[in-house]
Amino acid sequence: MIRCKDIAEMVGVSRQAVTAVLNNSRPNCVSPEKRSEILKIAAKYNYRPNHAALALKTGKSNLIGIVMPPWHNPYIAELCMALQRALTAWNYTPFFTIDNNLNPVPGNLEQLLSLQVAGMITVASSLLPDNIDIPVVSYFIDDPRFDSVCIDSHTSSRQISEYLQKCGHRKIGYLGFADMRTKFLSEETIRCGMEFHERWQVSTPNPSSENLFDRLLELNSGKDLPTALIIHNDALALKIMRRIHDRGCRVPEDFSIIGYDNISHSANSVPGLTTVSSGTSDKIASAMVSLLMNRLKNPQLPRQKILLKSELIERESVADLTK
Repeated sequence: MIRCKDIAEMVGVSRQAVTAVLNNSRPNCVSPEKRSEILKIAAKYNYRPNHAALALKTGKSNLIGIVMPPWHNPYIAELCMALQRALTAWNYTPFFTIDNNLNPVPGNLEQLLSLQVAGMITVASSLLPDNIDIPVVSYFIDDPRFDSVCIDSHTSSRQISEYLQKCGHRKIGYLGFADMRTKFLSEETIRCGMEFHERWQVSTPNPSSENLFDRLLELNSGKDLPTALIIHNDALALKIMRRIHDRGCRVPEDFSIIGYDNISHSANSVPGLTTVSSGTSDKIASAMVSLLMNRLKNPQLPRQKILLKSELIERESVADLTK
């Protein structure tokens, strides 16, 4: 395996200069021609950084810890691939682990930190101690201790409510994990003159279960049902659309459906799934990595927060009851 020392001898520069170029810590420490030559040789001979050696020398590796929930949701898989692309562009290597705030994996966090990661992007920031000494970007959760990238639940709730109102819906339900979205949906549906009864809101710690639709029917046996259902994410929405079909009902004729995330499958379902997008996976990953790189470079910066812009993507899963 080729080493920094070998590349330095081939190019005619110092080993420190090669390390600085490959780590992107001082990319301009050599001429553009030498930098290009270093990168070409590293690619030709499949150079791999020795993270263990770097950690021993500096106390930090070139690894970035990425903590994400289980990948059964295609949205998470797409986001993780985008994070890998974004970090690789900065010459950092992602180290992925699965965890969440609800059911933390014992010892998982300790094992990740033992790798001397240079920073962390996490959906489980509440598991981190206050005295953690590495930069952290919290995704989805607006943790006041760290930089964060969050979805705009308030704006998306307003967009959904106004859209359903325009389409003539007055009875709205929600299936999935109860979070800030249900709070804002309650406020916005009331503002739009719609009903959002608690018996039409079915929440669960496991937001991947299509059985939520069955529970909605059970809770409202003999009573009226909502005409539109807002679902925690697109992956669950597609499962529930199938469950609605299996129960002899139709989308959107009997139940209109709106999801979140705009995963690639949403446009290809039948009917196409109306959903809320917070941007492409590459755009979201870029926002998180940019915050992390800024924090690594300037540790004393004031806390930064990025609120992702939400957009309602209209497809065929919502019926227009005014027609």
